[in-house]
Amino acid sequence: MMIEDGTFFRAAGLSTVLAVIALVIAAITLGLFFGGAGQWWGPVNDVFTAILMFALILPILATDRIVVPEAGLWFRVVTVAAVAGAVLAGVGQLLLVLGVIDLQTSFITGGLGFLPVLVWIGALIVVAGPLGLLPAAIAWSAAAAIALIVVGAVITSISTGPLAWVAWLAVVLALALWMASLASTFLARVTT
Repeated sequence: MMIEDGTFFRAAGLSTVLAVIALVIAAITLGLFFGGAGQWWGPVNDVFTAILMFALILPILATDRIVVPEAGLWFRVVTVAAVAGAVLAGVGQLLLVLGVIDLQTSFITGGLGFLPVLVWIGALIVVAGPLGLLPAAIAWSAAAAIALIVVGAVITSISTGPLAWVAWLAVVLALALWMASLASTFLARVTT
């Protein structure tokens, strides 16, 4: 049984808003952890990172519902991989908090989980840009987020000083703007 579009897109929009909130809290708690405010901020960050990953599942599925009829099977493959990745990353973060896995293992679950989500973000550039199946704002904000993630990674490999902090703040802002454009796209479909 398929959920009616209006209900589904409303849930996806609200889930995307939750993802933005979780992203911001995860970023703040990570900053507090690395800024020396206390070790207990690490597990708090892990929990909000898990919430972020789980909250992205409905937006991933909602874009699939919008895009696949026109884009085809390749986007469905990206969707399945992204959902699996979000679940892997989210569960990995929770298992770390519970002490079931260690930090090194969580780097594996997080990395393997985030990679297909990152591919999905890249696929949104294609379907919102050249294919025009989603608003162009999604393509531009997704492209900015990916570019800033690369810049942040390069800067962090050189230095973890103030420039790295600024770069990652820019990443958080770009991801928040991208998710806000996704949320507004889904919520706009509720009335149509």
